[in-house]
Amino acid sequence: MTVRECEIAQGILSGLTSKQIAHRLGVSDLTVRKHRENLYRKLNVHSLAELARHCREQAELDN
Repeated sequence: MTVRECEIAQGILSGLTSKQIAHRLGVSDLTVRKHRENLYRKLNVHSLAELARHCREQAELDN
């Protein structure tokens, strides 16, 4: 994942909306939604729950 995709994922997992993430990162809502689509495609996940599980598993592997 790119640095920006990680920032988007952190926002999503924190429960922020796309608009809130966009505001925090200084980008458009559309940009956040596109990054979300790319994340789901790259990680082969289809839901927020799957994204959260993937991120947890990756964090465990990194430790």
